[in-house]
Amino acid sequence: MDGSRFPTQTRIFEVGPRDGLQNEPHFIATEHKVNLTNLLVEAGCRLIEATSFVHPKWVPQMADAEEVLARIERRPGVLFNALVPNVKGLERAVAAGLTHVVTIMSASESHNVKNLNMSVSASLEAIAAINAAAAGRGVRVRSYIATAYGCPFEGEIPAERVADIAVALEGFGSYEISLGDTTGMAHPGSAFAVGRLVKTRLRRASLAAHFHRADGIEFANVLASLEAGIEVFDGAAGGLGGCPYAPGASGNIATETLVEMLHRMGIETGIDREKMAAAAAYAKSLSATQTAREGSHSGPR
Repeated sequence: MDGSRFPTQTRIFEVGPRDGLQNEPHFIATEHKVNLTNLLVEAGCRLIEATSFVHPKWVPQMADAEEVLARIERRPGVLFNALVPNVKGLERAVAAGLTHVVTIMSASESHNVKNLNMSVSASLEAIAAINAAAAGRGVRVRSYIATAYGCPFEGEIPAERVADIAVALEGFGSYEISLGDTTGMAHPGSAFAVGRLVKTRLRRASLAAHFHRADGIEFANVLASLEAGIEVFDGAAGGLGGCPYAPGASGNIATETLVEMLHRMGIETGIDREKMAAAAAYAKSLSATQTAREGSHSGPR
C-alpha cells in the first residue's frame, strides 16, 4: 500500500438521516430526525442526504420529508440531498427548496426488480427523465448504483456492467456516481477493481463508494478504494441502515469510525471527530434495529 498516492482530503456524504433511518420499524418523530440532521451539520458534515420523496406507502418512515426539510437548520456551504424515485418526487424536492437530489438503481436485474419493481433498462429510462427534468429546474443529480460489488440473488456482478451503467448515468447528467455495496459482499480486491474500472470510464462525473458493514472489511474496502483513486465516501452516523429487499443487508459504514480512520491517516474530512461521535450516539439512540444488535435501548422515541 502506497500511502503517498492517497489524497490529503476526502469528502464524506452523510446518509444517516435517510438511508440510516428509512428501515426503522417504528416511526421516528420528526423532531428527532431534525435534531440528528442538525447535530451532523454542527459536526461539520457538508453533504447530507436528509430524507426521501418515495411514496409513504413504500417507505413510511420518510412520510414527513417536507416537514423535516422545513425545520432543519440551513447553513451556507451545507448541501442537503433527498432521494427521488421519479419526476414527481423531484418536483416535491424542488418545492421543498432542494437544489440537489439522489437517484438509485441496481446493477443487478434481480435486485432492481425486488427493490424498484422494474428492469435495469426501465430504471435507466426513469433516471434519464429525472435528469432531464432536473436540468430544466437547475437541480443537480447524484446517482447510486446498488449491488455494484455483488448481488445476493445473482452473486458477482461483472465490473463492465457497472461501468456501462455509470457511463450512462453520467451521460444523463449525473454529477456524481456512488457505487453501492448493498449487502457487504465487497472485499478489497473487488473494491479496487470495480472502483478503478469505473473511474477510468468516467469523464466528467466524480466517483464515490458506499460500503456496508461487514465485520470490519468495509474499512479495508475504503483503503482499496483510495488506492483506486476514489475520494468521496458515503457513511451513516452510528452505522445505521440496510436494504429491506436484499437478504443479508447490514448497516452502512459508520461515519464516525470512517472519519477517525481517515484523520489518523492524515486525510482531512472537515468533520469534527468528537461532535461526530456525539451525533452517532444520538443516531443509535433512535434506532430499534441498532438496539437489537447491541442489546439495549434508552434513547428517545
